[in-house]
Amino acid sequence: MDGQQSYHEMENPTENPSKAAEYLKELNKIIETQQELLETQKIRIEELEQQVTDLCKENTCLKDQHQRHLATCRLQQSNSHPTLGAIKENVIQEKSESEGSRSVR
Repeated sequence: MDGQQSYHEMENPTENPSKAAEYLKELNKIIETQQELLETQKIRIEELEQQVTDLCKENTCLKDQHQRHLATCRLQQSNSHPTLGAIKENVIQEKSESEGSRSVR
């Protein structure tokens, strides 16, 4: 019976003004909570957009470094035939540069 009574009260809030005021307060609270969530999401989206911008800049920098490295390798190869020792030295240098750029973050 209580379920039917509260359903009836919801249908006819003019018959019970205090219930109508209570429902209005609940709706206002829900709206306020939704607005807070939207604001939180907006801030998070802005933070993520900034991270994407930073990563794009870093990616561009790494691409430039890679292109310079490839150009250097081509110059070294055209000046002399690479030996196994030179290749190993180049790999070691690349690893240390890569680790150095990671530790900068």
